[in-house]
Order: sequence, then C-alpha cells, then structure tokens
Amino acid sequence: MAEKKENVKSIKSELIRKRYLYREMILKRKASLSHRAAIKLIGPDTAYHLYRYRDNG
Repeated sequence: MAEKKENVKSIKSELIRKRYLYREMILKRKASLSHRAAIKLIGPDTAYHLYRYRDNG
C-alpha cells in the first residue's frame, strides 16, 4: 500500500515538473500554444498579456 502512495506522489510530482517546464517555455516564447491551451497552463491574466499583441505582429 505504501508503494502505491509513493507511486502516485511520483506521478503527480512528474506532472508538476513537466507543467512548470512547459510554462517556462511559453513565457520565454520558445513554445507556442493556442490562447485557450495557454490559459490552462499559465493562467488567464498571463496568457492575456502574452497573446494580446500576437495578431498585430
């Protein structure tokens, strides 16, 4: 049973780590996502400021 809990924690920590890495890539503009997908990863306020001028160049 303890092994299962450790495995779940390991999976959750790996997801958090990957999400953080993708968030950093988006903020540094090394990765591009749709506005809707970015909202899920970096939050609506940050996504708004990142994508506000995207269509204008």
